[in-house]
Amino acid sequence: MVVDGDSLAENIIGSSAYKKLLADLVGAAGIEVESEYAEVFARLDSAKIVKSKVDVDDLMSILTDKMDLIRQYSLSKFQALSDEDDEEEYPAGAEPSDDEKSKILSIGKYSQGFLLTNLIEYALAMSGRERLLEYIKLSRIPHAKKYADQVINLSKLG
Repeated sequence: MVVDGDSLAENIIGSSAYKKLLADLVGAAGIEVESEYAEVFARLDSAKIVKSKVDVDDLMSILTDKMDLIRQYSLSKFQALSDEDDEEEYPAGAEPSDDEKSKILSIGKYSQGFLLTNLIEYALAMSGRERLLEYIKLSRIPHAKKYADQVINLSKLG
């Protein structure tokens, strides 16, 4: 598939399969997603695709053929991230109340491209740890080896 580099992400995010899964995840995870897909996010997400070296056709194939597995991976990742947030350490007497914690977690909306990130990670996890680790390092994600292991473990939950 030959497309303009900046429109790589828009082609996937604009697909009916992506929109369907995104709507499903929004309901299942109880998150808010921006209604518009800003051009700046399209460029950033397209750069992720290029960096991952995963073909757009392969991403679309995984999206349509493994939709349930991508859904499960995404929900598991949300759960894992939520658990990490709950485990944040505070000095004695400075812990936020449960009400304050929920406010902290609910600030801001997700970009429509968050699912694309999950799709790329899942595709790379299927290709093996080394390819995934290379992408994570190129993306400058902290604790690359630990994050790669988390992605691989979460992708097996489907």
